[in-house]
Amino acid sequence: MRVRKARLPDADAIHALIRSLSYDGTLLPRSPAEIYENVRDFTVAEDDAGRFVGCGALHLYGPHLAEIRSIAVAPRAQKAGAGGLLVQALLEEASVHDVPCVCLFTRIPHFFERFGFAAVERATIPDKIYKDCANCPRLHACDEIAMARGPLPDTAVLGPAQVEERLVPLQVP
Repeated sequence: MRVRKARLPDADAIHALIRSLSYDGTLLPRSPAEIYENVRDFTVAEDDAGRFVGCGALHLYGPHLAEIRSIAVAPRAQKAGAGGLLVQALLEEASVHDVPCVCLFTRIPHFFERFGFAAVERATIPDKIYKDCANCPRLHACDEIAMARGPLPDTAVLGPAQVEERLVPLQVP
């Protein structure tokens, strides 16, 4: 099992895997266009024969926050370590970018606790809320747990308080 940065030819396999796990709400659906546009955010896992078995993406909000998203492993490869390799690779990528806090939303928090993630209040990561949650059909019935690793940001770049393109101090009650 190995991981590598995704390339454009991986986009169709990434889309198919995410689509297969979005019908039951495990993952948010992503359009083919969204995958093509953001393929550079993705890392893929391959088995020893070089076949695609999983993916995950690191979305950068700014110097204060990144999000691990779209972690998915094909059923035939689950429990073989691909998910852990993907998370570790994405955390290393966040480190390369000097991003101090990495967040994610999940229904399997025990998996991510192994990597130092802890449950947090959604309000502590407003960039994620403004970017994805505000438009999600499950906004008021979300059963995912917000998790973060590293110091929570005290700034936000998205949302109604955004002024030009500067970081705006976050006001948490």
